[in-house]
Amino acid sequence: MNATGGSSEAITFLNEHEAVTVDVLAGRIIPGSEEDPGAHEAGAVTYIDRALAGPYRNLQRLYRAGLAALDASCLERWGRKFVELDGGEQDSVLEGLAQGGLDSAVAAERSEAASEEMFDIGFLPYFFAVLRQHVVEGTFGDPVYGGNRNAVGWRLLGFPGARWGYGEEEMTYGFDSSTLPTVTLQDLRRERKQQRGEPDNG
Repeated sequence: MNATGGSSEAITFLNEHEAVTVDVLAGRIIPGSEEDPGAHEAGAVTYIDRALAGPYRNLQRLYRAGLAALDASCLERWGRKFVELDGGEQDSVLEGLAQGGLDSAVAAERSEAASEEMFDIGFLPYFFAVLRQHVVEGTFGDPVYGGNRNAVGWRLLGFPGARWGYGEEEMTYGFDSSTLPTVTLQDLRRERKQQRGEPDNG
């Protein structure tokens, strides 16, 4: 398994262990399989890594400290890092984080990455809340941003994707939008280039 959980996409900000940890976390937050894709299959970790290297660069310290604190908490409780736990143990960790628990003395030492409001709910639960939001973004956002690989998140929802608009029939109450072909921002850009007679360079 490579740093992006089997994806050919290269990581930019996260180191290999961090990327694998984020990928495993994503797979527990929105579980799936090849037949029924979830966050792992959608490549949510690629989206998160690209975002941290770009528009979310202000959260780099939070991620680095949060992932280290998560492993420290797991080592304290289980004697193993998060990715080394079995599925049931990992779910137990996530349940604890969702309920605002699992902070430890080691997590408190990561406070250099925290702001005052984080301490109202605890450092690790705050980090987990941010991560969970990013996993959702990486699973259901447009594939152009690195996640939602092959639009699997949209297909899961029956969402046809980015479109210039909808026809009268498609706007009728009860219309099954899952019958429409899935269109991404890249598809729209390619279509616009064709309309303008411009070469399609990808």
